[in-house]
Amino acid sequence: MTNILVVDDEKNYCTVLSELLGDEGFQVSTAANPYAALEVMSRENIDLVLSDLKMPGMSGLEFLKQVQSEIGEIPFILFTAYATVETALDAMKSGAVDYLVKPCKNEEILLAVRKAVAFRRLQTQNAALRRELDAERSGGIIGNSPAMRKLLDDVERAASVRSSVLILGETGTGKELVARALHHAGPRAREALVTVNCAAFAENLLESELFGHERGAFTGATQRKKGLLEVADGGTLFLDEIGDFPLSLQPKLLRALQEQRFRRVGGTVEIESDVRIVAATHRDLQQMTESGTFREDLFYRLNVVVLEIPPLRRRREDIALLALHFLRSSAREMDRPVRDLAPETLQRLREYSWPGNVRELQNVMERSVLFSRSEVLTPADLPAPLGETAQSAPLTDTSLINLDAPLPELMDRMEKELIHRALRQTGGVQAQAAELLGISRSNLQYKLKKHHLI
Repeated sequence: MTNILVVDDEKNYCTVLSELLGDEGFQVSTAANPYAALEVMSRENIDLVLSDLKMPGMSGLEFLKQVQSEIGEIPFILFTAYATVETALDAMKSGAVDYLVKPCKNEEILLAVRKAVAFRRLQTQNAALRRELDAERSGGIIGNSPAMRKLLDDVERAASVRSSVLILGETGTGKELVARALHHAGPRAREALVTVNCAAFAENLLESELFGHERGAFTGATQRKKGLLEVADGGTLFLDEIGDFPLSLQPKLLRALQEQRFRRVGGTVEIESDVRIVAATHRDLQQMTESGTFREDLFYRLNVVVLEIPPLRRRREDIALLALHFLRSSAREMDRPVRDLAPETLQRLREYSWPGNVRELQNVMERSVLFSRSEVLTPADLPAPLGETAQSAPLTDTSLINLDAPLPELMDRMEKELIHRALRQTGGVQAQAAELLGISRSNLQYKLKKHHLI
């Protein structure tokens, strides 16, 4: 739903506009002056501002410029009872999308608002397309959140060196995309990027796949086969799910990494291979070394440069961009009419926990596009459980209480869960979550750090 802010020192005018726009289906907030309006904008996501031009303390033009400086490009419609050519020109030069003279007819106001809302939608779509283009240049990694911007900076720095890279992240976060970005951004981009999923092969098959084999090395080896270490010579070898690499083969892999040479299965000749290793896992390799299921020396050989991909629930700012990207990509492939997300649909997506991360979001968008019949994806098009989460559980839900621990631990558990719920209900917007919880934003940030939620 489009959220409009009306700013006017005449209370009656705020009331009239609020009722007019509310009847048209818009969400309306009001403020008696620009200072109160800035406070509202710090708590709410405003799509359009309707502001009087002449107000005590700060004019509408000064207010517009401050919003542009502190918050960003938000469409403004300015009103005045004292129209001149100069003020109209000043308003348009400052970035206002329209300029109306009081008293205004309802039809005139609604027409200006609809045009401004369409302009805002176009702004948002263009920004999304620009970010998608940037993502394509970054190996297909999509995201504009602080966590993803840092990751892309780290990828760029790590791409130029030969050191091994270990990519950590939950299943579905896009570890292979990061590996591709590393390869294509570095000096080995002209050579091969070879990928092997270590969890997809039995032990004997994985050894043959990586190191190759000589003819007659085992039953069925009717001819010599090059291993992927040899195929990737000069390029990059991506070892996906390295945590599933067999313990018995780890010494052979370690030697190949250290000496850049190896022997095929059944072979006697040393084969040299200049390969950059990029490995990825969702497992805790440090814990595996302590339990003896992963070699410590191999862990340290791989753990030179570490890139950690945040789960989708920790970068909810990227959900809209990702969802639109997958929606439009699926619509093109399936030749479906869907082009956009309804605000209620986007809210559902932002509230969901995404245990399957980006991959799950992609699958949801593909399925929803397939069965949608309109140009705008509605909540009814979403599969379960997204289609069943219209109402979040209230913050006072007593199911949180389970008397199985001392009171301090229960209180910490309760506080953490309430913060989780508040963030889900507000789409991850900390200012709104703090207001919902009745605490300051700085206090919320302290608690987020305390509970390791950021």
